[in-house]
Amino acid sequence: MFKRVLAKLGVGSATVNLLLNRDEYTLGDTVEGQILVEGGTVEQHINKIDVDLVMSVRAKERVFSHSVETASFHTPFRVAPSEKKVLPFTFTLPNNLPVSGNAVRYDFVTRLDIADGIDHSDRDPVRILPPERLNRVLRALGSLGFREKHDSRSFDGYVQEFEFFPTDFMRERIEELEFVAALEEDGIRLLLEVDLRTLFGREKELKREVLLENSLLEDESALAGHLRGLIGEMVENPERFSGFRFGHRAHPHQTFSKYGGAIGGLAAGMLGGLVLSELMEETGEAVEELGEAFEDVGDLFGDFDIGGED
Repeated sequence: MFKRVLAKLGVGSATVNLLLNRDEYTLGDTVEGQILVEGGTVEQHINKIDVDLVMSVRAKERVFSHSVETASFHTPFRVAPSEKKVLPFTFTLPNNLPVSGNAVRYDFVTRLDIADGIDHSDRDPVRILPPERLNRVLRALGSLGFREKHDSRSFDGYVQEFEFFPTDFMRERIEELEFVAALEEDGIRLLLEVDLRTLFGREKELKREVLLENSLLEDESALAGHLRGLIGEMVENPERFSGFRFGHRAHPHQTFSKYGGAIGGLAAGMLGGLVLSELMEETGEAVEELGEAFEDVGDLFGDFDIGGED
């Protein structure tokens, strides 16, 4: 009797453990493993088992988490003291998740729903890696001397951004190279963004959308040459690629996130609003501080006219 009371309080009750075949997967992979349920000191009734893939995204100083999908085992069963039950587990990863990075992480959270008792849970971290086609793009950029930045693979509320700095090609003229990607049947669509160095340390932002066809992606040497040409054309003809204007139009990443295979597009509907709110809040604070700074300048120099209407 005393053991049963303790089990209801979680002492000596049944436990659950998700055992995965490995801890790294690529987008679209099928995750396989086993769910191990071990009985405690008394027989207990199990209502169900839920396994959530939980995505956590860091935006500035905050972390937002959301369940991507849930695999449920709703058939009730009993587990005897010290009994071990093994259930097969499979889970197919969506193709448009953000991949793992310093700002994005994933965990499988397994919950054992125990009747008349405290539920038991288990957490298993996993890394979700880019698919091979996208890896070829990353390697091609690496062969040109572009290195991923520490904060690369961040989620901006719409899609996931990959950020690079030059170490060889165009390093005197390019401050930063970024892209967002969408996986399509015929290839990979990129929105390339190049930040040029200009006078007085200011940057000029250039953008272009390109489709890298599968036939090109299969030849990494040709792919690197093609990317060199695309980037070089942007740098040498900046006036042709600086026409993006946000104004009342949609942010280009918002439009890009609507492509079916946009990397990180799935997260937009789950965490996009929260992440955007956090980023905009910080931007608003910066603008407010800038306004206060200009007020201080006005106090210092007195009232003056900067060319308004007569």
